[in-house]
Amino acid sequence: MYYNFAYIVNTMILTRYNIFSIRRLALALLFALLCVPIAAQTLGSKTLNRNIEKFQHYRTTDRERAYEYAQMVIVDVDSTAVSEDVAMVCDFMSEYSESRLHRYSEALHYRQRAYAIYEQLGNEECVARTNALLARIYLRNNDYHNAFSSGIKALEGAKIVGDSTTAREAYLALEQVDFYYHHDVQRAMDYNCRVAESYSDRAQAHQSVRALNNRFHYDLSPEGVNDVIAQCEEICKEYGFDDLLVNVYLNAAMQEFMFEDFEATERYLALAKPLISNYKEEGYYYSARGFYHLNMGNNAQAINDLKHSIELLGNGDFDTKNVHSYFLLQDIYYREGRYREAYDALMAFAETYTHQHNTQNIVELSLLINDMELRHAEQEHQRREQIHRQEMQHSRMVTRFYILSVVVILLIAVLLYSRYRLERKHRDLQRAKAEQELNYKNEIIKIQKLQQYQEQNNVDKIVEELNAAINNSDNREMRAEVRRIIRQLRNDVSGGGGWAEVEKTLAGGNDIFYENLLREHPNLTKNERKLCLFIHMKMSTKEISNITNQSLGSINVARSRLRQKFGLTGDDKSLIAYLDRFSGSQE
Repeated sequence: MYYNFAYIVNTMILTRYNIFSIRRLALALLFALLCVPIAAQTLGSKTLNRNIEKFQHYRTTDRERAYEYAQMVIVDVDSTAVSEDVAMVCDFMSEYSESRLHRYSEALHYRQRAYAIYEQLGNEECVARTNALLARIYLRNNDYHNAFSSGIKALEGAKIVGDSTTAREAYLALEQVDFYYHHDVQRAMDYNCRVAESYSDRAQAHQSVRALNNRFHYDLSPEGVNDVIAQCEEICKEYGFDDLLVNVYLNAAMQEFMFEDFEATERYLALAKPLISNYKEEGYYYSARGFYHLNMGNNAQAINDLKHSIELLGNGDFDTKNVHSYFLLQDIYYREGRYREAYDALMAFAETYTHQHNTQNIVELSLLINDMELRHAEQEHQRREQIHRQEMQHSRMVTRFYILSVVVILLIAVLLYSRYRLERKHRDLQRAKAEQELNYKNEIIKIQKLQQYQEQNNVDKIVEELNAAINNSDNREMRAEVRRIIRQLRNDVSGGGGWAEVEKTLAGGNDIFYENLLREHPNLTKNERKLCLFIHMKMSTKEISNITNQSLGSINVARSRLRQKFGLTGDDKSLIAYLDRFSGSQE
């Protein structure tokens, strides 16, 4: 067999070259794939560092720009990252959310994250300070339990590191807990005095004003109120604490209102107005003014102020203040009889109250999740299981609070409906009483008219007898005297108006009776109509005799004629029953 060795050699060379090329290409691709994440990581690190530098640059000069870069840092940084820079960014985000945006749930989240980093870094000073700030945020969310726990930790840590400012902040938090939650006024006042009575720098001066402002919640005398205001004004004007002075004046206004010094109340409200610099202070101002106008009886102005306050404070976590405003609104609407608006205000009250407590539980859940992620980030399986358990717990809590909200709304609706029914029943009773009084007055008038008619009949009879007597007399003087007496008698009873006036009065409520009676019996005489009216009024024969000055026999004869004319047989009751037929409408 013939073999072309040159061809074989060339083929082998080419094949070997191709194999080497493929291997080289594969190595190059593998190297490229490995380098891409490294490059991306390097690029991400550069971006993160640049954002941190920008944040630090603007942190003290332009807080809005600093907030923008801080948001970028939070997005880019890993949730498990532990560094002073990340902690500093979280501190800033918390402070900005609390003081500028008034989103206390966000402020709590970032402050908890900063606390976890400081704790891992072993920075005791920052841990103590963060605990004090956490206590303040917990108080804003009405979480007194966690506020007390963080306040105690902050106080203990501040004593170890010798940080008096942090200790004073802890005292302020513990004062609120003891006053509102533990109801230990003496200990609360002791904490207050430790902060209010002295300060050494701007930060401590700010704390002193806050402590002095808290004293409005204690039982102060008018002199005590003036003393607190004077101290606060001195410090605030020295350091430019206009925001604190707004709160001082608003609290002073409410305190003076309690003293019923309304002139002073209006004065402090007027002092607060020009110092307002943000929607939070403006919302507090209109809430206080709405309360004042409500108690002064100016409901229209109170409604406008409270609505404006709710609109302003709707931009942040002000559920507690809005709950108060909604409750005042429903009270005004209810007292004015605007029940639909009162119901809507109550529903808003219930929704806001429920949302407040639901938010609290969401914050607690977020705390647990963050703690788990920081402690067990390397254990992915355990982390997922913990998240799942927490999500199930959150679902149960949401369900429970939903049920609670429905129950609250139903209770409020029942109370509102019950109150409405009571008021309607009261109005019905008042109307029935008025009708009874009117009927009583009408009966009195009828009796008076009947008495006048009886007197008229008596006089007419006497006159008739006197005329008969003087017609047979020849004594002119006696006849003249008798005629004078007759004129006098007629003048004495001239106000009665005769039977026409009596009939008009008695038939006032019996128009339909007369109309129906005459439609069926148009040939009744005047005296017969008169007798029918008396019988319809359930008057006895004796009463009719006394009024008409007729004998009992004459009345009975007239009754018999009526029964004959009506085609009736039987006793008087049948006649009464027959006449009662004409009282109702007849088609």
